[in-house]
Amino acid sequence: MKASLSIAAALVPLAATAACGLKKFDNLVTFGDSYTDEGRLGYFINHGGEAPPAGELLPESSGAASGGFAWPRIIAQKAGVKSFNYAPFPSVLEYEVPAFKADTEYPLYDNVTADNTVYALWIGTNDLGADAFLTDDNKAGTTLTTYTDCVFNVFDNVYETGGRHFVLLNVVPLEKLPMYELPELGGTGDNQFWGDKTSYDILALKNKIHQYSTSVNSIFSYGAAANTVLNNRWPGASLTVFDVHSLFSELIANPTEYYESPVDPIGYFRHCDPATGACVDSQNDPDSFLWYDELHPSVRSSEILAEEFIKVVEGTSKYATTYVSKSAASKRK
Repeated sequence: MKASLSIAAALVPLAATAACGLKKFDNLVTFGDSYTDEGRLGYFINHGGEAPPAGELLPESSGAASGGFAWPRIIAQKAGVKSFNYAPFPSVLEYEVPAFKADTEYPLYDNVTADNTVYALWIGTNDLGADAFLTDDNKAGTTLTTYTDCVFNVFDNVYETGGRHFVLLNVVPLEKLPMYELPELGGTGDNQFWGDKTSYDILALKNKIHQYSTSVNSIFSYGAAANTVLNNRWPGASLTVFDVHSLFSELIANPTEYYESPVDPIGYFRHCDPATGACVDSQNDPDSFLWYDELHPSVRSSEILAEEFIKVVEGTSKYATTYVSKSAASKRK
């Protein structure tokens, strides 16, 4: 263990001082789940399960799970970049990456180059939560490293298409979501996303998901360093770990600095009856909430995330650590 820690400690200063090499931020390509989706899931639902045709860029939408725009769209609006969003159906490696690869053969990718495009991936909430690892409903034989390996495999696929600038958003503090928090601390009981929550030992599972999220975030940090600096897995590419776990921890700890009054970092804006599906919105300002519903960040939280992501790309975010692989030429020497 001491040897591993020493290696990682040696890598961080090197990674922090290296420039990622992005010349201009013109395009953002995102993969993820409902935290990132801008309407692709809705397309499947409204078209009998059929996927959008290859080469078709889905329109801008303000109907994301945040209650407004999704964070990639907010980045596009603020930074003037083009957004290619492949979240969230049905999985990253089985659908999202193949859909992305198919689109690269069409003219909508004509202005996408290695030095003007950022590729971002944010998954984990569904993988680690209820009906998955948390409740022991994950696929037989899978472990947390199955999930983290999947993340790095996504970047393998993007690299093959010419992508060179990757951003990995890690896992938020899931134990603080209303869906997983204890009811006596503001969390839900049975809810639309976890209909039998109260049949479990909620405290035990809150502790379990806390352990899972912090463990995989550690794997991401060490894996990013090892895959880029030590193993040179993606020659000439950069991988930035965007620590959204720390960002959301900050939002939860100091909400009055980020949200409108009356600030509510524990509750959420939209309440839906798990039995009837009927939903009621709060009368308070949506921008006073950290969470939109039991599971998803609010549109205000998405705005904060988007603003910080732009800083990540610019190299000015305190929540980012960038690792850079050697060039292909250096690797051959």
